[in-house]
Amino acid sequence: MNSPPEPQSLRDLQSSFAAALGALGHDAAAVGGFADAIIGDGLPAAARLHVYRNNARAVFADALRRTYPVVRRRVGEEFFDQLTAEYRAAHPSRRGDLHWVGVDFPAWLERRLQGTGYEWLTDLASLEWACEESFVAADAEPIALAELGRVPPELLAATTLQLQPSLRLVTSNYPIWSVWQENQPDAAGRPVDLASGAEHVVVSCASAGLVLHSVPAARHRFIAQLAMKSSLANSLEAAALPVDQLPQTLRWLFEERLVVGLRTPTPGSPS
Repeated sequence: MNSPPEPQSLRDLQSSFAAALGALGHDAAAVGGFADAIIGDGLPAAARLHVYRNNARAVFADALRRTYPVVRRRVGEEFFDQLTAEYRAAHPSRRGDLHWVGVDFPAWLERRLQGTGYEWLTDLASLEWACEESFVAADAEPIALAELGRVPPELLAATTLQLQPSLRLVTSNYPIWSVWQENQPDAAGRPVDLASGAEHVVVSCASAGLVLHSVPAARHRFIAQLAMKSSLANSLEAAALPVDQLPQTLRWLFEERLVVGLRTPTPGSPS
């Protein structure tokens, strides 16, 4: 008579279950080692695990489809399903929150599409992931442009701007903003000429919802410097933003509710 299996801790039981789900169909030994821990009503252990594995695969695929709807539309359902299976094999879900299923997809896609002529889809995926990050970021109360006007002129150059936590920046040699716009549910879906040039995108999300702006390259670089907490003067220089464009750029940032704070150096401190 066989001895009953040794009891496992809940942690070990969960780890074995996760390993068996991943191994089903590939490693019979892993399934067999876990089968004794399954309490059933006659349905074989492998069949029970197969149900869970199918569910896990379907939930993963659905989460990825929801995260990258534009990439999915551009490559087609069949190829996206193939990419999903390959991606899941390389990057299985490691968290309970399905939001993070697609975190590695842009970097993985870059390697997957290298040399195929479809590398631009990597930038499109990066834009869609930026949207996902923006969706779940905190929403801070913006400040008015008048606050900047209260900064003493001699301290203005050394002042830094605090930007919305939801702000994300994506740049591409391809017109990814235009592709994204044309592939929204209410868009006309017109074809976009991929040779039409680079686009630089500012993503943010507030109470009104997700907002994407295509901005000139110098403005994009300037905002990127501000996001790294560089001063106004240093950001202007590093971005090579023409000085005469600075007032318009700052006004745009405040009008779009992207500035949530200022940090001004103490008078007399080194700038």
